[in-house]
Amino acid sequence: MNANDATPHDDPEALKATVREGWTVKSGAWNRWAEQLAELAARLNEPLIATAEVAPGHEVLDLASGIGEPALTTARRVAPGGRVTASDLVPEMLAGAKRRAAEAGIDNMRFEIADMEALPFDDASFDRVMCRFGIMFCPRAERALVEARRVLRPGGRAAFMVWGPREDNTLFDVVQTVAPDFVPAPPFAGELTPFRFGAAGSLAEALRAAGFSEVEEHELRFTPTPPASGPFWRQNLEMSFGTLLDALSSDERAALDAALERAFAPYLDGDVYRLVAHTRIGTGKAA
Repeated sequence: MNANDATPHDDPEALKATVREGWTVKSGAWNRWAEQLAELAARLNEPLIATAEVAPGHEVLDLASGIGEPALTTARRVAPGGRVTASDLVPEMLAGAKRRAAEAGIDNMRFEIADMEALPFDDASFDRVMCRFGIMFCPRAERALVEARRVLRPGGRAAFMVWGPREDNTLFDVVQTVAPDFVPAPPFAGELTPFRFGAAGSLAEALRAAGFSEVEEHELRFTPTPPASGPFWRQNLEMSFGTLLDALSSDERAALDAALERAFAPYLDGDVYRLVAHTRIGTGKAA
């Protein structure tokens, strides 16, 4: 697949506005669940940070930081002497990162509202650029990747994490299959879904097209086993649909939970559910 084939070009600014609106709708739920997601965040952060080869003293730009990860963890890794710039298109999301950094006493961070396709930073400003689950939502992903390379210092390294195919991510697949029968479809814009770079090699191809060298792509698979004692899908549901769920009555919300419980039943094994998850990490260097 050519990198441009994965990129919608029809009115990209309108698409970007839809993306911003969609994440604004979901920002409250992401902030509510932030602390409960710490274990999952760590599982995703560690391979991304390791692949980026982050070290103390580095200046790191984290793109699409959302409510703070992996920027918060990275800030601890680059101390002493290093700093992380956490950035996001959506102020309501980045407010969560600011809050969590203050609560954790992390003082080597700065926060910037930034469009990945037009970064407000000088050339060669950073040793590392990282992005966890953000590049998929850029209407012009190729432009965002060129911008990431521009702000890297020569020899600097970029690392991007994306979701694998939808069918390889049970939680997403089931929730996004069942929930639209009860609430409006998730506010994604056209092809800008979490699985846009799910095909093997598509992220690496996009990095090469943007001018990165020494490009590699790795896959990470794991098997979440949430307990059967409660509706484990609530986090994903609320973070995917946000305030759209507020329109449901208590009976409608109960019916949605019941439908999700039935849909997850095939994955029940004793006292846990056995799910699958698949992510990819693409890396490259700036010349």
